Amino acid sequence: MTTAEEEYVHYTGCCDSLNSTWRILQELLPVEKKAVIYDAAFRFALIEYAKPYKRSDGAHRKGRNGYVLPTPKLPADELVLHKQILDLRDKLLAHSDLTLKGAMVSLARFDGRASICIAQNGPLPLPDLNTVIHLVEATLTLMYVEKARMLEALAPNF
Repeated sequence: MTTAEEEYVHYTGCCDSLNSTWRILQELLPVEKKAVIYDAAFRFALIEYAKPYKRSDGAHRKGRNGYVLPTPKLPADELVLHKQILDLRDKLLAHSDLTLKGAMVSLARFDGRASICIAQNGPLPLPDLNTVIHLVEATLTLMYVEKARMLEALAPNF
């Protein structure tokens, strides 16, 4: 596979991840009772959204030079949401960042037995579902144009 072909495969995979995000979110739209499975699906959709913006190694690019989708060229408010989702992925959804918890430990003895209490922040709220859907749709609209350009560069005259 050539470098250009590998770049196209990566870009297509990024589109697939964002389409997966969109499909999951569409399934969640009509859900009225927001139970555990809703929360799990929404969290997974946010991880799928973030996947293209995290490093992916290929035969032609590895390590620090791996493939990473650049930040989309979107309005400022949508870029804030984009960053929020990436931060949620990095600090809460795919990892457990202790700095978010702001935990404090209290130690004491009661009736001669050690007791410990941990006080910490609650989990960060997830973004609004409809706002995320709009972000995904706006991003995919831009990506489809680039994907077509990449395909034309790979296979002119086909």
